Amino acid sequence: MKKEDLTVPAIFAEAIGMILGIVYIGLQIYYGIVYKVAPYKFICNIAGVVLIYVGLSLVSCQPEKINRLPKEVCVGKVRKYSIRMIRLVKLVFIIGLMVPCVGDVIGIELKDAYSLLVIAAILVITVFYEYRIIQLLRNDHHDQGRP
Repeated sequence: MKKEDLTVPAIFAEAIGMILGIVYIGLQIYYGIVYKVAPYKFICNIAGVVLIYVGLSLVSCQPEKINRLPKEVCVGKVRKYSIRMIRLVKLVFIIGLMVPCVGDVIGIELKDAYSLLVIAAILVITVFYEYRIIQLLRNDHHDQGRP
């Protein structure tokens, strides 16, 4: 990741995501022990979250891979929007997992619609930033064609 991609809000968002991920793992272990859940179930939950989080982190290091853009095109605002999109998706993903996990630990069951809300939030973030990226790429393409 380039040094200019690490702004204070970006570092703050990454730190919150990591802390929430660690808390999620701790709550999964706690939930597994207290409610006598088979170890493979909470280990699978933890492994899934870790793999998705690491995958999103790796993609944020090379944002040109998101839209299969050449490195020359993925600069400036296109790069900024791509990285911001991945960071927000990662944060919503972790927060989306934390809420039902905390609910499970304190004995509150969430409605099924909660999962749909998390998916909708991720889709809204993705569509919003992809639309902005496409607009930027179209404007750059039209600007290059003019004398």
